[in-house]
Amino acid sequence: MAKPFVELETRIPELVKANSKISVRSSRMNRPLEQYVLGLITKILEEVDQSRFVEMLYTITKELTINGIKANQKRVFFEDEGLDITNETDYETGIKEYSKKFSEKMADEYGRRCLARGVFVQIKLHYCLDGLLVEVTNNTPVIKNEEVRMREKMKKSMGYNDIAEFYMDNMDNTEGAGLGIALIMILLKNEGIDPNLFRIITHSDKTVARVEIPFNDNYVSFRSAELAEI
Repeated sequence: MAKPFVELETRIPELVKANSKISVRSSRMNRPLEQYVLGLITKILEEVDQSRFVEMLYTITKELTINGIKANQKRVFFEDEGLDITNETDYETGIKEYSKKFSEKMADEYGRRCLARGVFVQIKLHYCLDGLLVEVTNNTPVIKNEEVRMREKMKKSMGYNDIAEFYMDNMDNTEGAGLGIALIMILLKNEGIDPNLFRIITHSDKTVARVEIPFNDNYVSFRSAELAEI
């Protein structure tokens, strides 16, 4: 049985000291999860003397987690409405209904439905003195048209250094996830971090969002290692 986050919070210092890889899994976003993740990030970055990244890394991790949880809950919503999310007609119908019906109260309810069906988001934090990786995986795949829009947002975000400017230029066609992607890339750019270290990797059964934060020039990114193997 999963332990409450309030109980887990008390173990953060010993957890961070004993591990360089930490993961947490949840089916909904709530205040206890937010506090636990913030506590983990704060302690990890204190441990490696990089506390200046706390606010940025927490914002990124929270944004990726919310996006993953919303994607999972949307899939469960489509299932409950008897709609095929991969069918174009059903998708248009379902998105309209989802936007019209969904609320904070429903988000909590659908979090429980996701949990009952084994649908979740997993946050992984890997760190060392040279850098840190945060990986957020939701165990549902992204559908093709949403992946295309998502990658278009990533490409478009490269040309911006200010989130307000991006929003004003794209306010008519930017949903929450698109704005979140832009925010992450702009935060990285403003810290002098290569935005290409933010990746979204799609699989047939899951979606993985990965952000890497180098602390010094010795850090070898997963992206560099993957490119070297090609």
